[in-house]
Amino acid sequence: MSQGFLCEAAGSFVLVRLLEAPTQRLLEECQISMLEEMRKATAKAVLYDLTEMQPAPMSVLLFQRVLNDHLAALRIKRAIVVPNAQIAHLARIAFGGSEYRVFYDDLESAKDYLRDAFPFTSADWSVRVIEERRLRERRHVRRADGGRRENDRAAG
Repeated sequence: MSQGFLCEAAGSFVLVRLLEAPTQRLLEECQISMLEEMRKATAKAVLYDLTEMQPAPMSVLLFQRVLNDHLAALRIKRAIVVPNAQIAHLARIAFGGSEYRVFYDDLESAKDYLRDAFPFTSADWSVRVIEERRLRERRHVRRADGGRRENDRAAG
């Protein structure tokens, strides 16, 4: 587990709590943990608790959109709990293309919203495995000077 987030199964959904301003690396680690917990709990619903999160740069928010796109086939139902309008706005940027609902400091309503989500099925397995493998491989590829992955150096 990273210092920047908490991810755990909580009944019929996975709870993800961001504890600081996210980075791309933190979001990747969080996505891997989320996928593992979804498998264990057979849940296709995620509750993001952003009440302790600090604002993130636009590049990180857009990176979350990329992560969401990779999981679009899973049709994950998301509830996002925010402390204020600023974090709500950032959450809408980060999760804009996926199914989600924002709740202002109302964890119980967010949980109620997720209770009727469809469970994780064996048909979802390959999508989840492919995405988890992709994230793990990306994380292990060493970065060369300038932040470019070694695989990208020849192409650039």
